[in-house]
Amino acid sequence: MTRKMLRHPTLLVPALVLAVSSAASAASPDDVAEACGAGTNLPEPLCACIGEESADLSDDQRAFYVASVNKDEAETTRLRLAMSPNDLIAVVTFMRTSPTECAAKNS
Repeated sequence: MTRKMLRHPTLLVPALVLAVSSAASAASPDDVAEACGAGTNLPEPLCACIGEESADLSDDQRAFYVASVNKDEAETTRLRLAMSPNDLIAVVTFMRTSPTECAAKNS
């Protein structure tokens, strides 16, 4: 933080909000696997595979997956509006196809 920000708290608040919202969007493959296990009826090995496969997604795409599975409508909407159409299509396609692909790998 700069001295100017400390002298002007109105500059500090938006910077903190931006930092918090960026951190809230970051989701790891482990977060995806955990959300899958908690928010779906899929078995743990399948969720572990889905988590591993999500490594190819961006942080925001993984955050979208986690928010969707956790039924966090506000976060899902925020991420949906922030993502490009191609990124949104990619994560929705991942959500639809990854369980089948992982089941085929685990059989």
